[in-house]
Amino acid sequence: MARDMRPQEVSNTLLSYSKLGLTPGPEARVELEAAVERVAPDMVPQAVANTLWSLLALAATRGVPLPACYPSLWRAACGIDAGSSNAVDFRNLFHAHLIYTELVSGEALDEVTFPPWIMHEARDAWMREARDYTVSMPQREVASIIGDLGIRYEVERLTDDGYFSVDVYLPDFDVALEFDGPSHFIDISDGGKGAALGGASRATRTVSTELRDMFLARRHRAVLSVPWFEYAELNDKGAAEKAAYIAAKLRDVIVSVSAPVSK
Repeated sequence: MARDMRPQEVSNTLLSYSKLGLTPGPEARVELEAAVERVAPDMVPQAVANTLWSLLALAATRGVPLPACYPSLWRAACGIDAGSSNAVDFRNLFHAHLIYTELVSGEALDEVTFPPWIMHEARDAWMREARDYTVSMPQREVASIIGDLGIRYEVERLTDDGYFSVDVYLPDFDVALEFDGPSHFIDISDGGKGAALGGASRATRTVSTELRDMFLARRHRAVLSVPWFEYAELNDKGAAEKAAYIAAKLRDVIVSVSAPVSK
């Protein structure tokens, strides 16, 4: 079907692969790459942004080589009028730029020309989103437990470059801790045996979450994740059990903590 796909259909197909963290098979890759080359000049800004992000996300997280058509997408991006693009497209394009420059290396580097607005309008849109955060109740609770363990912390601390906001930052150890709610996981069906809820082994993190941790790992000594379903299992067990859970997480990255005291 790829040979007859319209620009939006090509973009949506690649976005579906990347959102699910699935690698297209060899034949599908050949046909989709040819389709991208064919339709890239006719893509609207949203399709350009989503296609670039999809190819780069698969390259960074699944090791899928960037296709020969990759530079043509940035050429298409260069033709986008900055005044006609919205903040979402700008953020996706800047994220794609970050993935390429920080996480993906390849021979295509010298062939790529980035739009002049990528480090201006697009970067500004990305950084505004990083500063627009909401602190959840579980996040506050985890931070409070860390404080009770005698460890200094900062909530929603921006990385030095301002590109990312860390849920809970431990400045004395340079550790970034993220409380990952349901939006950070995909419930994967496994033949009728269930999904993530109540079974962490079946929880698959989203590709966006994988990318976040890859970026944070470049900026901090260690990155910790507290999955919501693990923490939720402790709701009926009391404060001491939650403190013991967080303390064990911290010890995984060699943060020295005393045994929590039961209350």
